[in-house]
Amino acid sequence: MKRSWAGALFCAAMLVLSATTARAAGAESAHKTPAAAVTLYVMPQCGYCEKAREQLTRRGVAWQERDIVESAEAKREFDAKGGVGTPLIVIGDEIIKGFDAARLNAALDARGLAAD
Repeated sequence: MKRSWAGALFCAAMLVLSATTARAAGAESAHKTPAAAVTLYVMPQCGYCEKAREQLTRRGVAWQERDIVESAEAKREFDAKGGVGTPLIVIGDEIIKGFDAARLNAALDARGLAAD
């Protein structure tokens, strides 16, 4: 059975489109839940962003992650919130600039967001 080049090209294009779409969705919504009260603005290879993720995971907190390098919209939001460095953590109306475990824990506890 012979395959046409057009058919093979179509399959390859669909595979690339599918992978690109999945990657873009994953970058913006990793750990996203519809009622996530915590938003984490991050950049790739940010060690303090990883510490914030670990802390949120340890406390059993769902969050929405916004990559300010991958998304121009996320970058605009970050700038509007006074972001200078990452992570920028938004919990309700509180903005935490940088990773501060004690302040993060206090904000989570004050809002009853932590599972532990």
